[in-house]
Amino acid sequence: MDPNLPQKFSIICGDLCNLLYAKDYDKATVNSLIDELNSKPYKAQLFVRKHDAEMLVTALCLSIKPIDEYLAAKTSHLINSVVTKQSLQFGSDYLWKVISWHINCIKKCSDIILPDILHNMQCILQLNPHAGQKFIEDLIGLDGVLSNLINIDKSPISSTQNPLPICLLAFKCMSCVITTEDGKTDQTNLVPLDVKEWISQLVIKFLMKYSIKLQDEFLYCKVIISALRLLSQLYFNEQKITIPLPEVMGICRHFVLYGLINQGPTPERLMPAQQTIATIPLKVIPKGGKKQKIRKQRNNAIESLKKEIPVSDKSLMKDVDNFENHSAYKPASMNYFEPQKTKNTWVLTSDSDMSDVENSREAKLIALKSRVRQSASNLLLVLIKIAEKRDIFGYWWALLPDSPDAINWSSEESAKKTLAYCAVIDPIANSRASVLSVILALLSGSRMYLSQAETSKKDNTSFIPFSISLGYVITCMHQVLVSILDSERSHAVIIVALKCCAALVQATAYHKMREGLISDLVRSTKKFLVHRDVTLQVGALITIGCILSVDPKVDEIRKSIQKDTIDCVNNSNILDKEYNVDREGCDDFEEGYSDDDELIDSDLKFIPKCDKGSDLENVSSNCWILDICFKNMGWIFRENQVIRCKPSAIPIILESLQVLSAIAFHHMSELLLPHLSLLSDILCEMLQHDHQDVVLQAARTASIIGDAIQKLERMDQPPPLNQCVSFWEKLLTPLSLVLQSHENGPAKAVVCDCIANIGERSFKELPSRKQMVCCTLLVGSCGDEEATVRAAAVRALAMTVVYRTLREDICFVSDCGENIVRALAEPTLVVRTKAAWALGNLSDALVLNMEEPEVDDIDDDLLRRLLEVSIQCATDNDKIKMSATRGLGNFLRLINNEHLVRSPQIKTLCETALERLLHCACKVSNMKVRWNACYAMGNAMKNEHLFTCFNGWQRQVFSSLCSLAQECKNLKVRINAALALRAPTSRVQYGQQFAAVWSAVMAAMDSAANVDDFTEYQHKDNLIEQLCVTLAHMCCLLTKSDLTEILDPLVFHHECAKTLYTQLCHKLPPENASCLKILQAAKYVTVDLTANCNTQQQSLGMLQDIFIWDM
Repeated sequence: MDPNLPQKFSIICGDLCNLLYAKDYDKATVNSLIDELNSKPYKAQLFVRKHDAEMLVTALCLSIKPIDEYLAAKTSHLINSVVTKQSLQFGSDYLWKVISWHINCIKKCSDIILPDILHNMQCILQLNPHAGQKFIEDLIGLDGVLSNLINIDKSPISSTQNPLPICLLAFKCMSCVITTEDGKTDQTNLVPLDVKEWISQLVIKFLMKYSIKLQDEFLYCKVIISALRLLSQLYFNEQKITIPLPEVMGICRHFVLYGLINQGPTPERLMPAQQTIATIPLKVIPKGGKKQKIRKQRNNAIESLKKEIPVSDKSLMKDVDNFENHSAYKPASMNYFEPQKTKNTWVLTSDSDMSDVENSREAKLIALKSRVRQSASNLLLVLIKIAEKRDIFGYWWALLPDSPDAINWSSEESAKKTLAYCAVIDPIANSRASVLSVILALLSGSRMYLSQAETSKKDNTSFIPFSISLGYVITCMHQVLVSILDSERSHAVIIVALKCCAALVQATAYHKMREGLISDLVRSTKKFLVHRDVTLQVGALITIGCILSVDPKVDEIRKSIQKDTIDCVNNSNILDKEYNVDREGCDDFEEGYSDDDELIDSDLKFIPKCDKGSDLENVSSNCWILDICFKNMGWIFRENQVIRCKPSAIPIILESLQVLSAIAFHHMSELLLPHLSLLSDILCEMLQHDHQDVVLQAARTASIIGDAIQKLERMDQPPPLNQCVSFWEKLLTPLSLVLQSHENGPAKAVVCDCIANIGERSFKELPSRKQMVCCTLLVGSCGDEEATVRAAAVRALAMTVVYRTLREDICFVSDCGENIVRALAEPTLVVRTKAAWALGNLSDALVLNMEEPEVDDIDDDLLRRLLEVSIQCATDNDKIKMSATRGLGNFLRLINNEHLVRSPQIKTLCETALERLLHCACKVSNMKVRWNACYAMGNAMKNEHLFTCFNGWQRQVFSSLCSLAQECKNLKVRINAALALRAPTSRVQYGQQFAAVWSAVMAAMDSAANVDDFTEYQHKDNLIEQLCVTLAHMCCLLTKSDLTEILDPLVFHHECAKTLYTQLCHKLPPENASCLKILQAAKYVTVDLTANCNTQQQSLGMLQDIFIWDM
C-alpha cells in the first residue's frame, strides 16, 4: 500500500479541477489526468478524502459535456469509482448532480458508450437508491430515458447494435430506482402509482414480444431474469397496481418451462376458465367435534338445563365462546405451510454467479436457464400471494395437470405445459424446489374450492363436469407428488414436496374421491419418518398428521396406518429400516435412514398387569404410526416389554406429540384408547422434560385427549372409567408441577385447560386429595402474573363449578365467584372475555342448584356484586356482552322475595338488569349479543317472583320481543324472541299483554312464511317451528274471555297459520317435543275450552280448524 496515495490523489485532483474551471481547458491534458486518476487502486485501498471527492465530482459534472463521448465515458467511470468504492458518504446534493449528469449523457451519447454510462449509473444507484428518487420522471416516467430504452415501440437503439446489453442494464437501473432502502417500505411510495403501471406495461410488452436470436441466448437469459425480477419487485411492493393477469400468467408459464420443452418464441396470453368465476362454494363444516385447540367443555347438566325449551336448531344454544370449527391439523413447527419467502429486494448478481457448475459455456447456459425458471417461479409466487385466490383459481387448468389417466398424466401434451411437469423433469434441484413452492402456494388454503371436486362413477362420458375435472387435478397431483417422493434425491426438494402433500391432503375431500390416494401417499411418506434428516422426519410427520386429520373420516386412513400381516410377524419391525423403507428403487438412498445402534438396550422393564376392566390395554399396537411416535419420544414397545431408547431431536418430539393429538382428536376410540395407560406414562415424562416447548406440547396433547374422552362420553361410548381415572391420577402430579413453576406461561395456561378437560365423570372418581389439588391450583392461578394464565384459570374454574360434586360445595362456588368478579375488573380484554364466559357458567351452576333444596344459597353480598358486574359487562366489548346477557338472565331467574327483603339494593339492580337486557336485545348492532339477550329474557321470565315482586316491566319487554319476532332481519334473533315469548307458564303472567302477544306471534308466522333472504334461509324452518310452538303454548293458556280478543288476528292470519301447522306436523316425528306441544294445544281447544257466545264460538272454531288436520 502506498502511504502517499492520498497526497498524490489530492494533487492530481487539484490540478484537474483548476484545469476544468478554466474557460477553454486543454482536453488532452484533462484526458491524461482523468486516465491517471482512473488508474488508481480504488478497490484495494481507501485513500480519497471526502473534500477532494466532493470537489472533483462537482467539477466533473459541471465541466465535462456529454457530447465529448469518450471523455464522458472515462468521467463516468471515475465518478463511479470515487462514489461507490471509497466508503464515502455523499450528501444528496452531490448525488443529484451525478445522476443528473448521467441522465444527460444517456440522452446524448451514442450506442457505443451507452452501456458504460448505464453500468456506472446502475452501480451508483444500487449503493444509493435514494439518489434516483428526485429523477423518477426523467428516468422511468412516460418519456424517461430508461423507459425509452426498453420500449420496443420506440427504442432509440440502432438496428445494427445488439439491444440486449443495453436492455439488461436498463432493467437493472430501473430495479435500483424502485428498490426500497434498508427495508423501508414507505420508500417505494415515492414512485407514483401511474409510473409503476407504466413500467409494468413496458416490461410485459417486452417479455411478450421480444423473441430470441440463437446467438444471443446467453445474454437473453440475463435480460429475462432482470425483467422478471423487476415485475416481481413492482407487484410485491405495490399491491394497488393493476396486474393484467392473462399476460403475466402467460409470461410466468412460458418462462417456468424455459429450456425444458419446445414452445413458441414468445409467451401466449392465458385466459381464466369461465366456470370457476361461479359463486364461491359454501365452506365445508366437518362432521362432529370442535376446533382442535384449547376449547370449552360442554356439561351434561347445562345441556339438560337448555332442554327446558324444545329447540330443533341446536346451533342457537351454543355457548358464546364456541368459535368456528376447524379440525385441520396444525403443525407444531411454526409457519410450516409458508412457501419460500418472496423477496422484496433482488440482489443483482454478477455474471460469474453460476452456482457450483463447471465453467464451460454450456454448463453456464444450463445454470442461466435454471435462473430464468426460478425467477418466473418467484414472480408466480408473488402473484399468488397478492392476487385474489378466486382469480388465481381460474388459471389452475393451465398450471396443474387434469388428465383422466393419472398414472400416465405426463404423456399428454397439455400436461407438459404445467408446473407439475417442471417439478418432475427439471434437472436443477433449486428450480424443482422453486416450482414446488408455487404449487404449495396454490394448494394452501384451497379447500373451499377443491371441496367441489369428486371422482366420476362412469369411466367414459362425452361431457366432463367441472367437479369431475377438478377431481382429475387432485388425482394427478397425488400421483405427481408420490412420484417425486419415490424418486427425488435432493432433501431441499423433498421437504417442499412433503409440504405440498400436507397442503393437498388438507384441501382434498377424500369422501368424494376414489380409494387409493391416501394409501399411495402414506406409502411414499412412510420412509421419511425414520430418515436421518430431522427436517424430513418432521415434514413426514406433518403429512401423516394431516392425513389422520382428514374430516369426514374415510376407512382408507385406518387401513393405511395399520400394520399388515408382514409387519405383524415380528413386532420389532419398527426398529428396522426395512419396516418403513420401500426397498424397491431405493438402494442408493439407504444411507439416509437411521440404524439400530441408536437404541439403548438398558432400562428394560415389563409392563405390569392392568386393572380390572381394562382388557383393552395392550402394549404393542396394531398401528405403526403410534410405534414411531412413541419411539421418537424414547419408548419402544415389544411384546410385554418396554425398551427405552434415545429420544429424537426436539422438533421431532414436538411433531410426534402433535400427531398424537391428531389421533386423539379424530381416532381416539379406535387407536389411542387401548394405550391410555402407556400414554399417561409417556406424557408424564414429557411434562417433566427440560425443553419448555416439549412441556407445552405435552400439556396440549393431554388436554386434547381429555376432550376426546369427553366427546366419547357425550356419544354414549364412554371409555372404561378406571382407565380414565388412572390416566388423570398419573398426570396430575407433573401437571401441578408445571402450574407451580415460575416460567413457561403458555404451558401453565394449557395445564389449566387440562384440568378443565378432566370431565365430571372422571373428576368425581378422583381421590378427594387430588380433587382438592385441582381446585387449589386453579384458584391460585387466577392470580398469576401472566394474563393468559389468569384467563385460562378462571375459565377452567367455571367449567369445574358445574360439576355436581363442586357446585354443591358453596365455599368453592363462592371462591369461584370472587375470582370471576376480580377478573372482570381487569384491564386486559382476554381475561375479561374469559371471565365473562365464566360468569355465565357460574350462573348456570347456581340455577342448577335451585333444583337441590338441600344446597345452600350463595351470600347475598356476592349475589349483589355478581349482578353488578353482569350489568357493567353488558356495556363492555361485544364478546363480553354475549356472556354478560347469559349471566343476567340466570341471575334474574335466581332472585326471590327473600333476597329482596334481605337486600333492598338487589331490587334496583334487577330493574337495571332488565333495562340492560332490553337494550342489548333491541339496540346493539352485534346479532349474537341480540339473540343471547332474547334468550336471557326468556330465561329470566321463568322466575315467577319477577312477575309478583316487580311492576311495570311486562309491557315494555313483551312489546320489544314481539317487534323482534316480527321484524328483525336476523332470523336467529327472531327465533330467540319467539322462545322468550313462551317463557311465562301461566295466563296471569301475560296479564293485559296476552292479546297483543298473540296477535304479534300470528303476524310473525305470516312474516316468517314469506322470508326471501337467501342468507337466512337455513333458519326459516326453525323460526316457523318455534313460532308455532309459542302459539300452541299460549293456546293452552287461553280463557273464554281471551277468545273475543284474539278473533281479529285469527281471521286475518287463519289460512297462513293452518298451512304452517299442517306442514310442520307432517314433517315432525310424533315423539318430538314441538309436536307434543301442538297436540296438547289441539286437545285443549277441542276438549277443555268452551265458548259462551257467538264471537267466542267463532274464535274457537277457527282454532279447532288450525289445530286439527288430516294425517
